[in-house]
Amino acid sequence: MISMLHPALRSYAGIPGYIIGWLIFLSAIVLFAYTIKKRYMLLRSGRPDPRFENIAERIRSLFVYGIFQKRQPRYLWAGLIHLIIFWGFVILGLRSIDLLTQALGIAFIRPILEGRAGALYSILRDITEISVLCACIWAAERRILVRPARYEGSSHIEAYLVLGLISALMMTDMAYDGISLLILGGDYSGFAPGAWFFAGLLSGLGPSILKTGHALSFWLHIFLFLIFLCFLPMGKHFHIITALPNVFFRRLKKGSIKPARWDVSDLEELDTIGVSSVEDLTWKHILDLYSCTECGRCTDRCPAAAAGRPLSPKKLTMKLRDYAYERYPVFGKGMAGAADKENGEQRLEIPGGVIGEDEIWSCTTCGACEEECPVFIEYIDKIVDMRRRLIETARAPKAFNQVFMHLEKTGNPFGKPASKRSDWIRDLEGFPVRVLKKGDEVDCLYFVDSYPSYDPRAQAVAIAIAKTMHFAGIDFGILGAKERDSGHQVRRMGEEGLFELLKEENREVLEGIKFRRIVTTDPHAFNALRKDYGIDFEILHYSVLFDSLLHDGVLKPKIQVQPGSYTYHDPCYLGRHNGIYNKPRRLLNALPGVRYVEMQNSRDRSFCCGGGDVILWHEIAEEKERPAALRIKMAKDAGATVMVTACPFCLIHFEDAIKTAGLENEMRVIDLAELLVSTL
Repeated sequence: MISMLHPALRSYAGIPGYIIGWLIFLSAIVLFAYTIKKRYMLLRSGRPDPRFENIAERIRSLFVYGIFQKRQPRYLWAGLIHLIIFWGFVILGLRSIDLLTQALGIAFIRPILEGRAGALYSILRDITEISVLCACIWAAERRILVRPARYEGSSHIEAYLVLGLISALMMTDMAYDGISLLILGGDYSGFAPGAWFFAGLLSGLGPSILKTGHALSFWLHIFLFLIFLCFLPMGKHFHIITALPNVFFRRLKKGSIKPARWDVSDLEELDTIGVSSVEDLTWKHILDLYSCTECGRCTDRCPAAAAGRPLSPKKLTMKLRDYAYERYPVFGKGMAGAADKENGEQRLEIPGGVIGEDEIWSCTTCGACEEECPVFIEYIDKIVDMRRRLIETARAPKAFNQVFMHLEKTGNPFGKPASKRSDWIRDLEGFPVRVLKKGDEVDCLYFVDSYPSYDPRAQAVAIAIAKTMHFAGIDFGILGAKERDSGHQVRRMGEEGLFELLKEENREVLEGIKFRRIVTTDPHAFNALRKDYGIDFEILHYSVLFDSLLHDGVLKPKIQVQPGSYTYHDPCYLGRHNGIYNKPRRLLNALPGVRYVEMQNSRDRSFCCGGGDVILWHEIAEEKERPAALRIKMAKDAGATVMVTACPFCLIHFEDAIKTAGLENEMRVIDLAELLVSTL
């Protein structure tokens, strides 16, 4: 047994150890506080964003998604690595703080770690250190050898540096414990394989070297711990600090779009609309930039990226973060608060500058990126805010101008007369449909929307829905010429003023009619009425209504469907944005003769058809393969011969993809309403 003072009680060049401890600690705290202050200044530069409603739900989310990391295992092996490292930090943080307080001569944690509880913690700590060290090696191996495509563009050097720091923290603590065992003469009854390994490795060293190693491992652990702390706010690993707050302040209402400004309700009071500079982002969206882990899950699930469009949600976040850090640097003078013009030179704007215009228009607002992100970064609101800026400054695609003009004048994107909005009901011979007038009363208001009212292929879906409601004996009616486009696409294209106009015109009509519930054809209209209109009515997508009627025995399918293997495609605004997955499937599987197969990418991982919003009127030139074509391949891989969907836009795009690929004899697509009515 070697006699030895605790490292903090020894003197180094005549300086007591605890004095050195305080010098290191205070230097680190000053640097950390300064860096956090700079990052806080950037955060405060953002616009208001109310995020304090429903605190109980936010606390629940913090535990489910933040503490217990529910989304991490969606990528099994990477998720397992992250969980090991995360929980390692939780468990080992107490140890690092204990060593730090010992170095400061205020070891108030040490008594807590003595006795039976301390012995159990020591065993857990040692096993955890080995696990974290293995996880770091595993993570580095994945980056060096496996190289997942989603890591492309991430900061690999920083990742290796942090993995190295974490590994060094584990090894210095195990080495400190191992040398302590040698000092105690090996008299240690606890289970500590990590400490035993280092004790065996160093057992041949002499007393003087062991004394030096004991002090070195102690001080090096503390120094690395404080270096790591100060490094966090400098780069992507800031998420270790900000991820939990970002989860707590997550958007609770999926499918909704933030207003142009949370603190200004009247658009006419705004000098500008949309995002031009980092100061136009909300504070929560700046917190998003801090919280990005660069894991690439968002891009891996993005249909625009898969199709070869110039959009990567991960890179978009990284570009915005780099731009924000340039304006508000930790060291040196940045461009914080700089005017748009200085010395006659135009400042770099975010849309069209930091983020390319084609990147902005490539997004389908499908929500796959947001569904996958483990720290709940929000992309759609940022994209829409950038589009608002492009619209305001007349930099939108030229095709939009005519679409907006048609919508403003006629209430539909085709520019067709409102009087022809209900012409499709002429094909319903023997199935009369009421066109409601002000003051009328009806059980169910059928909100048809523009495409099912005017597009021939989508009209077939509206006809199927109307027939099914007749079979069910539902008292329903439509608005006819008084109905205006729901404005769902308009808002997500960035034309906030036109959306408000369409919304108010529709709301005025709805208030003049008495009804119990609204049923929609299209998930986009369903989402707009439910999330964007602020109306207090029961709003149903037809698939939910018909599933209920079928299982209540009101609808009784009796005719066999055509032979084939059927699969269901989840429309983005029915599934991810509104959580409706089971009822359309239950309805489909209840139809006589259906042989069902599930695609691998389904439910909340469904793959967008690529055309529900902007792409209806603007095609991205840089595209290797259309998302709809990729989705058809997924259906074929699942063994399906019939794709069933519940969205007219998905239907139109899939039919076009099948024709383009020459697969008419191998695959067909049908809307769920059409399939249901064929069995009645």
